[in-house]
Amino acid sequence: MAVFDRHYDMPAEITGFAGPMVLLTRPTGLRWRVHHISLRPATPYEERQLLALAALHRTRLRGR
Repeated sequence: MAVFDRHYDMPAEITGFAGPMVLLTRPTGLRWRVHHISLRPATPYEERQLLALAALHRTRLRGR
């Protein structure tokens, strides 16, 4: 599920839960934990940002 972390001001995907903490991951591999209170559902625009970031990251990994 795509969410927006208001503390870090970034959209991310939920990858797990640890009590009140939520584990988040960006398409680039950045991972962090944040309290669930600082999250909100991602808007359609923010979901598109994550998809675009994932495509850019794949392109860069291929060396283009």
